[in-house]
Amino acid sequence: MQYSQLDEESGDDSVGLTINGGDNEQQAESSSSSKAPKSLRSNNRVNPDLSEPLTSSSNAIEIDDSEDDPFYVFREDLYRKLELVDEGLSRYLRIVHQTDTAVNTHDLKDAKKQLKRHIKNAESTLRDVQTTIQLVSTSRDRFPNITDSELYDRKTLVTTSQDRLSSAKADMNSDKIKQKLMTDERAKAMRRMQQGAADDQKESEEDELIADSHAKTSLLMQQQDETLDELDEAVTRVGTMAGSIHEELGQQNKMLNELEDDLADAEEKLGLVMGKLGKMLKTKDKCQIGTILALCFTVLILFFLVIYT
Repeated sequence: MQYSQLDEESGDDSVGLTINGGDNEQQAESSSSSKAPKSLRSNNRVNPDLSEPLTSSSNAIEIDDSEDDPFYVFREDLYRKLELVDEGLSRYLRIVHQTDTAVNTHDLKDAKKQLKRHIKNAESTLRDVQTTIQLVSTSRDRFPNITDSELYDRKTLVTTSQDRLSSAKADMNSDKIKQKLMTDERAKAMRRMQQGAADDQKESEEDELIADSHAKTSLLMQQQDETLDELDEAVTRVGTMAGSIHEELGQQNKMLNELEDDLADAEEKLGLVMGKLGKMLKTKDKCQIGTILALCFTVLILFFLVIYT
């Protein structure tokens, strides 16, 4: 009996504990739920910076004027083309100094042609940059956002770019390059002469003069070939422009013919109208008909003025 009472007491205690545990859990939940709104209220604090209007001076959105200024577009294009000029010059100098230019003529001509094309493109873009700077310089009141220091930097960019292009041209046609080309052509002429006179081992001054003459002739022919290539490109461009002009003139002639047909139709319709008006008014005097039409238009104009005023 004692054991059963103990069991019953222990059971009652366990039930009490579970009830108390449930009460504790409910109290914990109620306490957590009571604390949650406080945390939410603490997290929902109003940020004074965000509560300011968007039109305030502190949060004003600055508009980048570079999007509307064509100078920046031309400047990026100029940087890219100047890099192409530097790469083309490095390639040309490498071919001249590290290869036999008298033998490797194809690569030499191709590298020089590419370098000239890059220089010409860079000069064209540089002229566009100069145009934008000149526009700002002549109309300073229209560009208040461009300061004098920034304008000076733009002019400095033009000067440095011109110096880079002038330096590239000078390096392409320098005396060292000409001397290297002359030396390679002379060596090639001497090899030919040695092959032609293999039995004779003597080298005379006449052979050297002949070699020099052959070298100068070869260089002159290369320059003439380059000039002819440039002339061919110019003729091709002129032909393309002539074709475009011819096409444009054809379209304009077609438009003029259509306009002439429309004018003829309008004149014919106007003649019919005038004839009907003449029959209706029983007169063929054009002055009277014109006066009547002018008075009709005047009446219509006055009618609309009276209605809409």
